[in-house]
Amino acid sequence: MFLPINGRVAIIDNEIGEVEPLFRIFSKNRIPYLFVKGDDMNYLPEEDDESNDIRLLFLDLNLLGNRTPEPKEVKSSLFPILKRVISKNNFPYSIILWSKQEDKYTEALKELFDESLSDRKPITIENFIKSDFFDLDGNVLEDSGKNIIEEIREILLKHQAYSTLVYWENKVHKSADNVLQTIFNAYEDENWVNKTNFIISKLGEAYLGFSNYKSSNYIEKTKGSLQAFNNIFYDSLESDINLISHIKEQAFILFDEQTLEKEKLLDIINFKLLASTTELDLDYTGTVSEDINLNSNKIFETILNDSFDRFSIISEITGFDTFDSKKQNSELKNVSSAKRKKIREEWNKIYLVVTPLCDKVQNKHRKIRAVKGFIIDKEYKKYIDDKSEAIYISPSFYCEKTNKSKIIILNFRYFFTYPTDKKLLESLKYINPIFRLRSSVISEIQSKLARHVSRQGVLYTE
Repeated sequence: MFLPINGRVAIIDNEIGEVEPLFRIFSKNRIPYLFVKGDDMNYLPEEDDESNDIRLLFLDLNLLGNRTPEPKEVKSSLFPILKRVISKNNFPYSIILWSKQEDKYTEALKELFDESLSDRKPITIENFIKSDFFDLDGNVLEDSGKNIIEEIREILLKHQAYSTLVYWENKVHKSADNVLQTIFNAYEDENWVNKTNFIISKLGEAYLGFSNYKSSNYIEKTKGSLQAFNNIFYDSLESDINLISHIKEQAFILFDEQTLEKEKLLDIINFKLLASTTELDLDYTGTVSEDINLNSNKIFETILNDSFDRFSIISEITGFDTFDSKKQNSELKNVSSAKRKKIREEWNKIYLVVTPLCDKVQNKHRKIRAVKGFIIDKEYKKYIDDKSEAIYISPSFYCEKTNKSKIIILNFRYFFTYPTDKKLLESLKYINPIFRLRSSVISEIQSKLARHVSRQGVLYTE
């Protein structure tokens, strides 16, 4: 495992001379770092600046000069600095104490994170003996006999989950670098800018389509070019992890299931794998929109009826096998009706946009293609017909709004199109985007929809 290589190492100290060993070894190993002079507020980022997370923070605990302050003073001095350097959304990160007084003030630091800075608590606070790198007169030792990089790696290896995440971020950084080197490093210097501009433009044109690219503004053209970069990036990241791993063999990652709300945690992760809530657009591929218009209830009730497996409730009807066929049908009808009514009490009527993304980004679609369906509680999954190729049932996911696990049901029989007119879309006051399914999920749904549409009957006799 490696230290962060993407500028996510920070050092806080009030004496710049006392961090020279870190400067030297990080520079030698090409590890970018941020230095913050702890007694100078001009070094601090703005409090609302979240442009770059920190993954590893080297912290001197005493930023008040050569005197020995009380722990309360240490906490007061560290609070405004840590609040500015570490944002609320900065996670995960570790602190390594680069201090000669770690034994005296470590508890004060931990109290600070348990109290006023609990919203930006590190996953671990580790000791690193700063005095080992200085002689008795305070001068930097040229050779302390310690390898800083290796010692830090040993610290990180104790925290497998954290080091795994840092490793992945490094791979992402390297893969992005590989994209630039693969596409843009083969041109002689005097003509590099001209050829690079040409390639960037052509990549954007390939992604957006010639006519759409020609009529797009600079922002849209640039977005198209960057999306084209992604095609190479995904492949580079995949191969870099699988073929050039550099992962060291060690004990397996351990966890205690008994201490976890396992099903809830898995469904929380599932939502992040399946969907995103950022940048919602009503007609964008993958957008799931909720229909809150009461006038549409009837059609969605029909969709639910069409998706419901009434034979799934037989086991819930006492004495069913003893009834004659007429009473069995009557019981199935009544219990199914009651169950569907119960499902409708907390459902969400939805539309999913399944327009091919290439049609959307190249502005080739005359109609927006969508499928009707609904979101229901996970517990009702067993009542949905899972044998029909016309019905898609999503993996379960956690809904924070209702504090329940849910599933998406789509019925391909209710595939439809509507105009791309922007004014029309803006007038749909009862249709609200709620999240966007990720591209891998949409690809699966589109594939199943295609199979449903293209099913061929086979003529045979028996």
